[in-house]
Amino acid sequence: MCISQFIVAILGTTTTGQDAAGNIIVHNDPAQKAAIAFICIYIFFFASTWGPVAWVVTGEIFPLKVRAKSLSMTTATNWLLNWAIAYSTPYLVNWGPGNANLQSKIFFIWGGCCLVCVIFVYFMIYETKGLTLEQVDELYGEVSVAKNSIGWVPTVTFREIQDGKGHDKVEHEEATKV
Repeated sequence: MCISQFIVAILGTTTTGQDAAGNIIVHNDPAQKAAIAFICIYIFFFASTWGPVAWVVTGEIFPLKVRAKSLSMTTATNWLLNWAIAYSTPYLVNWGPGNANLQSKIFFIWGGCCLVCVIFVYFMIYETKGLTLEQVDELYGEVSVAKNSIGWVPTVTFREIQDGKGHDKVEHEEATKV
């Protein structure tokens, strides 16, 4: 996604110009077609990764006792930021008084945001594959750095939680440590 955004920004910046009236002049038609292709590639990868996965992460990241309120806050924040981006984009892209006239340079900003997202995910998002919500809570309690969560093994399995043996096992392990 990040690479696609930067390619679109570079192609748009280097292959288009603008006359005094603000009309866009295309210098290289094949480059513009390539930019459209990379926008489609970006949409594909966003729709199959970051778009839906963000909702999965927010569903797992909060402790059980505050999950409902926290999810409503993250949903409201997502909607608010989507509205802000949709509202401000015409002012950032267009030519004229009161507008930033960034045109395709806006893709440098969006590509930079994608790069920040990659860094954020690496350092802040824990690996929760195959864990129950209770085990995710245990993971957050035991592992302080997200990149160390990949090799973490829960002390209680899902089957033990279902059988009602999970709490006995944890209490027994704590008693034998002393």
